[in-house]
Amino acid sequence: MIYHASGIEMERLDQVAVEAGLEIRQMMELAGWQMVRLFELLDIDADAVVTIVVGTGNKGGDGLAAARQLVNYGWEVQILLLDQRISVDAQHQLKIAQDMKIPVSQFKPSQTDLSDSDVILDSLIGYHLEGPPRGLFAEAIEVINKTKALVIAYDLPSGLEPTSGECLQPCIKADSTLALALPKKAFETSSGQQASGRILLADIGIPAWMYDQIKPGSRPSFSEGLLELKGL
Repeated sequence: MIYHASGIEMERLDQVAVEAGLEIRQMMELAGWQMVRLFELLDIDADAVVTIVVGTGNKGGDGLAAARQLVNYGWEVQILLLDQRISVDAQHQLKIAQDMKIPVSQFKPSQTDLSDSDVILDSLIGYHLEGPPRGLFAEAIEVINKTKALVIAYDLPSGLEPTSGECLQPCIKADSTLALALPKKAFETSSGQQASGRILLADIGIPAWMYDQIKPGSRPSFSEGLLELKGL
């Protein structure tokens, strides 16, 4: 049985990894590459237009890393930033994407049109969610939920409380979710499952002994690649 972690446990796992020398950028790289694997598993058409909606934290960095990887594998990608002020590691990923000439624009309430998007990657808010999404985050979520695009959430849908599974409003309604390292306790709840859609779990290179600091033996077996969480 795969262990499901709380938001606090996920924060601790990241902390253990960084203190041991596993850099955030290394984990972002693997998160980006794993998104390619998910696109292949979902059989997303190579002609699909992909929009990656990027928040200000490291979840945004995951999305920016995915932008480069997806372009490398032939998808047409555009990046939509909520704010130019993003984390240092996300900024690193953004610069590489800009050097690759991947289109980058900024979200503008009542002006941004996502109707041309076939796939939207939710890279807005991670497990550090504190209260319901507000401001531009809330408006972006509402715009995404109104589209007919296939919506994929990174790690967990933005607006979903990672531990309780409560969908704080507004909350992304994803068709699929690519969870990273460990599934969240939210996925064990009916509300979390409804918000997340099809849930798959990806390895981002964290060794077993680091997982043991959270719960002994909790590292999932990734021997067959992405793990689909059964019974959800």
